[in-house]
Amino acid sequence: MTAPDELTHEFLVDEIELLKVIAHSTRLDILQSLKHPKTVKEIARLLKLPATKLYYHVNLMEKHGLIQVVETNVVSGIVEKKYQVVARNYRIDDQLLADQSANTENMYRMINAMLDATRSEIQRTMRITQQNPFDASRGILWRTTMWLTPEQYEELYGRFNAFLDEIGALNPEGKEEGTDLYGLTLAWYPLIAPMEDEP
Repeated sequence: MTAPDELTHEFLVDEIELLKVIAHSTRLDILQSLKHPKTVKEIARLLKLPATKLYYHVNLMEKHGLIQVVETNVVSGIVEKKYQVVARNYRIDDQLLADQSANTENMYRMINAMLDATRSEIQRTMRITQQNPFDASRGILWRTTMWLTPEQYEELYGRFNAFLDEIGALNPEGKEEGTDLYGLTLAWYPLIAPMEDEP
């Protein structure tokens, strides 16, 4: 069995087919759930979905190398597989995102899947805890736009990347006593300013 600290640090999504596979909210939820080995039934319980709806997604993700079988057991004469992520972090190749031939629809699908996963996590947390996760200095919900010089952009871009590297290096073994689970969704992108004469 692969221990969490033995996982590859990063899996680079650098092909269109991989982008199509990972750009799905259910599959992103499955990835999040597999920091430690689980069967499809265990994933289903965690995500509160029927296992029958997950087999297709799990098989597709395994076929494309996004997850791996780390253990098999025979239960009542049936082979039961435990799956786990292959890396602690998954990143979309910047070149793939920049390539117009990568198909705008795939980009929209990835953005929607990531934002759907974020919304789903926040809603699930609020439903279960009956609390606002952005109260009491525990969370931040913030959006802004800014005008930057090329120098300011380069400096902030570098700091964001360093911050993400720092986060990626935290707690590689997964859940530990005294830790709480937090989510982070970050989007950093150039904008075309809205024009007053636009419809």
